[in-house]
Amino acid sequence: MQSTPGAPAPRDPTADDDISVVPVSGGWRVLSPLDDTPLMFLSGAKAEEKAKALAARLAAAGRDARVLIHDRTKALIGTWRFFAADAPLSELPVRKD
Repeated sequence: MQSTPGAPAPRDPTADDDISVVPVSGGWRVLSPLDDTPLMFLSGAKAEEKAKALAARLAAAGRDARVLIHDRTKALIGTWRFFAADAPLSELPVRKD
């Protein structure tokens, strides 16, 4: 299969979707594969919370995701994994004690 020049490469279904929280002037940016427009936050904690929520949505939709948190020096300081759900939430078994 040939790709069109300038078109994005086909997505590898085994690859994680990365959601990054990175510092920018005046705040924090959340970059995700869900949208071309990055999200901006004044608080790093709020940016991290949103990144984790997006990753949880991806996992619920059947895609593995990683949240990558960077500090003000742009060093990677944290990573969280969210694994794809094998079944819709309504079909997951309920634990009974």
